[in-house]
Amino acid sequence: MPVLIRQTSGTVHVDASTVDLAGAELVVEFEPEWTGNGLVEADPAGDGARILCGQEIGSIAVTAQLWDGAPPPVDDLGAWQDAAEVSVAWRSPFVDFGTTGDGDDAAHRLALPGPGTYRLRVHGRHRDDGDPREDEDPQEEYLIQVWAAPDDVADVIKATSETARGWRA
Repeated sequence: MPVLIRQTSGTVHVDASTVDLAGAELVVEFEPEWTGNGLVEADPAGDGARILCGQEIGSIAVTAQLWDGAPPPVDDLGAWQDAAEVSVAWRSPFVDFGTTGDGDDAAHRLALPGPGTYRLRVHGRHRDDGDPREDEDPQEEYLIQVWAAPDDVADVIKATSETARGWRA
C-alpha cells in the first residue's frame, strides 16, 4: 500500500488562469494543449507543468503531496469536479507551485527524492464558481499528488466542470 511521504499546502495567487508547477528554474515556458483534459499539462521539455484554473486572477488553495507509489483514489472523489494524470520528466529536487514571487516560500515547495520521471495526479474543485470571485463564493482548490513512475499516457479520471469541458471541446 503506497504511503504519503510529505505534504505541503498554501494559498497561491493566480494570474492568467494558471498555476505553474516549476523546478529550480522557477519558470515554465510552454503553451499547453488544454484539449487533452482541460486541467493539467506537462511541459514536453521537462521540469514543469501547468494547471488551468477557472478564474483568471485570484487566490486558490493548493495542497501538494509526495507518495512512495501510486496513491489510492481520494476518499471523496465526488467532491472534486475534475481529476487527471500526466507524466513529467523532472530535473529539479523540488516542485514549486508558487506562481508568483521568488520561489522561497517553503509552503509552496514540495521536496522530491531527486530527478526522474514522475506522475502528477491533479484534482480540482470550485472551478466554475465565478470569475471574478465574490467574498461568499467558495475558494477554488487543487490537490496535486506526485510519485515516481515511468512515463505514461495522460489520463482523465473525472471531468465535470464547465471549465474543463470548454477547453476539451
